[in-house]
Amino acid sequence: MKPLVLAFVMLLACMRLGSAQECPPQPVIVTVLNARGLPIPDLPASAFKASSGGKTVSVTSASLRSDPSTRTYVLLDVGATMGGFGAQGIDKWKMARAAAADFLNVAPAQAEISLSTFSATIERTFQSSDGRKAMQDWLDSPESMRAAGLKGKAAIYRAILETAKAMEPAHPGDSIFVITDAHNDKTFSMSANVSEGMALRGIRLFSFVLDDSHRADNGIAAGGISQSTPLPNPDAKILTELVRRSGGLGYALYPGGNNISRSFGLSYNYDDRTRQNVQSSVAEIEIAISHFYILSVSLRSDARGLQDWQLEIVDEQGEKRKDVIVSYPARLPGCVSEAAPH
Repeated sequence: MKPLVLAFVMLLACMRLGSAQECPPQPVIVTVLNARGLPIPDLPASAFKASSGGKTVSVTSASLRSDPSTRTYVLLDVGATMGGFGAQGIDKWKMARAAAADFLNVAPAQAEISLSTFSATIERTFQSSDGRKAMQDWLDSPESMRAAGLKGKAAIYRAILETAKAMEPAHPGDSIFVITDAHNDKTFSMSANVSEGMALRGIRLFSFVLDDSHRADNGIAAGGISQSTPLPNPDAKILTELVRRSGGLGYALYPGGNNISRSFGLSYNYDDRTRQNVQSSVAEIEIAISHFYILSVSLRSDARGLQDWQLEIVDEQGEKRKDVIVSYPARLPGCVSEAAPH
């Protein structure tokens, strides 16, 4: 074999060996907010400290993207439990509809927003091409306002999965925003499927939960003991974990209170202060949807399948920052590089 040909063969072999050993970097969406719910700009790649299985994960680049054209599907729970009881039900449903309307108002005009209602199945869908006025008109309609029209058991996880499939092929920044009380039909307990489906598609899940399970009577604050306090709703905890693991953010409003994540009474109160809290929470969700970092992350070459990993934001000294809210997908697709050809 001629020396030049031999050298080329050896070089090609080295390139193939290298490509077999290296895992190509993959993009990962990460949200970093300050205490006021605003994005933190100008973080270098060195500010993101990542690991998997006790080993360092390389973050080779980080860039903040403010993308007003992100695609979001809003899922509004119209199951029977969203109607609550008596006046509480009227106010509870008002808050759910208000959260949906607020999102339509705060999302940039370029954003692709679709709205679906669901109970046992997806019931009504307004595509982004229908325009937001059609969605708002329905939310303001007498049909929508009547809490008595809420029926059936909500299959939350099935609705999320069906929506994720409808978004294929997924685009960077795709999100699902679910507004619910987290009372899920036990026949459809597919939370594990949701977690994997979101991870494989790179879709983030966000939630606004009207959580009745933390109701406290007689002005007892959350954490107090009352014989008539309902048992915790396990699906509220499951949904919160699904949101976290997808890289999204979740907010909860408890009955009786007009503060997010607090409860000190028997029923929901639809007053000005509550409306302000709903608006501010939904605004923060929209900010997290449209402002995010794209990291270039490299896993080790023997990583296969979905990989658990951990991420921290650190300062210039390498110390973890405690003044930030960071959300990121809990699992990453492993190395998918092709094996070297024979």
